[in-house]
Amino acid sequence: MTAQTHHCKAVVVGTGAGGAVAATMLAEAGVDTLILEWGRRHAGSEHRDVVDSMSRMYIEGGATVAVGCPPVLIPTGRAVGGTTLINSATCFRPPREKVAAWGGPGYETLEPYFCEVEQRINAGVLDEELLGGNGRVLKRGGDALGIVVKPLVHNVRDCKGRGRCAFGCPVDAKQSTDQTFIPSALAAGARLLPSHRVDTFIMKDSRIAGLWGHSAEGPFEVLADVIVLAMGALFTPAFLLKQRMANRSGCVGRNLNIHPACRVVAEFDEIVDAFKGVPQGICVDLWASRGIMIEGIFTPPGPLLASLPGAGADYKSITAAYRHLAGSGVMISDTSTGRVRPGLFGSPFQAFYQLGTADAVSMRFGIARLCELYLAGGAKRVFTGFAPMPVVCNTRDVAKLEARAVNPTDFELLAFHPLGTCAMGDNPGKSVVNFDLQSHDASNLYVMDASVIPHSLGVNPQVTIMTLAMRAARNLAARSSRQS
Repeated sequence: MTAQTHHCKAVVVGTGAGGAVAATMLAEAGVDTLILEWGRRHAGSEHRDVVDSMSRMYIEGGATVAVGCPPVLIPTGRAVGGTTLINSATCFRPPREKVAAWGGPGYETLEPYFCEVEQRINAGVLDEELLGGNGRVLKRGGDALGIVVKPLVHNVRDCKGRGRCAFGCPVDAKQSTDQTFIPSALAAGARLLPSHRVDTFIMKDSRIAGLWGHSAEGPFEVLADVIVLAMGALFTPAFLLKQRMANRSGCVGRNLNIHPACRVVAEFDEIVDAFKGVPQGICVDLWASRGIMIEGIFTPPGPLLASLPGAGADYKSITAAYRHLAGSGVMISDTSTGRVRPGLFGSPFQAFYQLGTADAVSMRFGIARLCELYLAGGAKRVFTGFAPMPVVCNTRDVAKLEARAVNPTDFELLAFHPLGTCAMGDNPGKSVVNFDLQSHDASNLYVMDASVIPHSLGVNPQVTIMTLAMRAARNLAARSSRQS
């Protein structure tokens, strides 16, 4: 079958936090830009039940796993909007000390970009009424212990508190990139090809001349002067490794950080109805200097109840108490690292990750603090996600939990923020791209996604990804203009 051919100045692969911003900046600067997206576009009216949403908008139906002991589930988006379509809409700027450690543009240099990103996605502190019962009971515990529990900054507009952020907002209140940057890119003249999966580079005289892939209509090729990969910290490195490109440093696919997290669920006598309001509405950052963040999280009954312990009558009582449950997550700024390789049998990538002992100790500490908060807030029992003590009912139990020996396999882990697998830096021997996110090895190849962030951030990364992509794409557009 003859491939359909597209010509452009710049092709951007991916429409998530990095790709959508990069495409918008290029198009607004007058660069002829084509955007490729593996997934399709989804309307808010399509976001119905959890299983349907995950099958439509998640890679491998949400079953993407980093292999290790324990294995870690890393849900990743596949849709116009990328993972921003199914994340929790939480917005943090990166900590200043993390930016300084990169050795690249300083915080003050990036600050105007932070401000513009936040304005474009309507990031702001959540109204208190959107915190719901999930926020109320955790704040009550914080007040009792003198610990600040604060509302998070979210990129939403006219939020109705439907509690479905991770499965697509049914009223399009979340200002994901399909609602913000992609429309801006299209208005500026960019072209979007959804349901187009890239398979390989097109090479000409040892230079990347474009991309080849397939869609429902058949094979396609894109011939472009500049290629921007923004497929995420799992897919991008696997693609480069498969193509044997941009890896003179040997760093592609290495240095995987994931922000491992553990869900903690508390049961109250009162009705909490934690499913009403923004699921991830509040946080505790008191222990951020230790690399520990506590952020609210709650899901529909299926995913939540499947993660809780018990059997028989005891488990039946837990399921019957769904309206009495509250939940939060402990997230670690990990010192452990993993690796990404090309996938097998049609899978886009393989991820490997082993939680280290130091991070396991930090996780246990965070779980203990969260248990104390819930107990102080009136919880009658707390489900810890820590196998040696899956349930605690009082502070004596918490002390026993902290006294238990810890093993990385003791936790039921999730992760949502893969980073670091195409790290930026000024040393071509120790990094994949420079601080303009240009490949050290191929001058017309750029990476503008989470994979360029060199170290674990300790906070939700979407604003950081958008900021780095905005700066890099504008610099790229300026260079293209001068060369023209």
